[in-house]
Amino acid sequence: MARDNTMAKDSGKVRKLRDDERGQLTRVMRRAFGWLPSLFFDVGKAAFVYELDGEIVGGITLSSFRIDRRRVGGVVKWLFVLSEARGRGAASALVERAMTWFAEEGCSDVFTCVEGHNTNSSNRFARCGFRILPFCEQVKLYGMRLPLIWFRTFHLVDVGYFLWARRRDDAPYAVKEEPTPHALSGAPRLSDAGVAGTTVTLVLLGLMMVWRMGQPLSLPNLWHPAVVVTGLLGLRLAAMALAAQRLRLPVLYRPWETGLLLSAVIALANAGLFIAPGGLYPARRVWSYREWLPKLGPVACAGAVALLLAGWGLQAMRWMPASEENRALLGFALLYARAFALFDVLLVFFPFTAFNGRRILDWRAGVWAVLAAATVALWVLGYVF
Repeated sequence: MARDNTMAKDSGKVRKLRDDERGQLTRVMRRAFGWLPSLFFDVGKAAFVYELDGEIVGGITLSSFRIDRRRVGGVVKWLFVLSEARGRGAASALVERAMTWFAEEGCSDVFTCVEGHNTNSSNRFARCGFRILPFCEQVKLYGMRLPLIWFRTFHLVDVGYFLWARRRDDAPYAVKEEPTPHALSGAPRLSDAGVAGTTVTLVLLGLMMVWRMGQPLSLPNLWHPAVVVTGLLGLRLAAMALAAQRLRLPVLYRPWETGLLLSAVIALANAGLFIAPGGLYPARRVWSYREWLPKLGPVACAGAVALLLAGWGLQAMRWMPASEENRALLGFALLYARAFALFDVLLVFFPFTAFNGRRILDWRAGVWAVLAAATVALWVLGYVF
């Protein structure tokens, strides 16, 4: 007996995508995400659509793969709903249908990648039992299979996205808050695994840059990256944490592990600097970007201002008499301060929409314009003087 997989939801319904509708679904996805992300769209192994009044207004695309002999992984590749279907439960209905498909496929672990500020999507998955997997837990759960997980989930090449997962032993449709022993203080510590991992990675990449530049591996050249990277990251994080504390905003630091991977690839290719400093997020799984923006904006602004003050301070110090070793340290520090400001302030478009600059722009466009002008001026001065 055939089973009816269609589920009614108000005047809309969820059904399987027909082969002759792939082009139509692609056009709907382009309307939802824009032209550039649509270049990476594919329907995967299975796709379901949300139909409203005879028109496709949303969709979800899925795939599955074998992790090892015991485990099968599922992936929510794309989830999108047009504005005219929002508020009708379309996204929830699509996710529910996807979870049924994953169960039919025997998936023990289901993954998806969501931008840090895209809380409309992340909240949907959180309510279905998904949670962000920190890097250390990813290594613990999947070990040598982790590169496969990243490749099959597209997490290998994204920037500013987090890997969300729901495992078979996780309680379904339950929002389990992550343990945050120090989150209420609003002050992530430099000893935190995410902060420490980001700092160590960027220090090692700084050492690689020194080597690539043909500098002798003398003691000063070895400790310069450690001092500069730790100082700039620590200053940025301290300013953001202090602002969060003043605003009574419980926060967690979340690193961007694939951003750090891209940093390493660019460094190995001797193609310049790519800074992925991570960010502070509310210490809860379900939250609204728009509702929290009045607090997240000032926190992001505090980090950006701290970096720019450091950069301009270093620029002023370069005009003062100094020894050859100190001038080398100042030059290295100024290079990194400019790069930090470029990525954390100036770049606000895809794929940098989870960085501080975009939060500031969304919060106060005028404030962002001032900080962006200060960043550009800092770079221009670097070429003039």
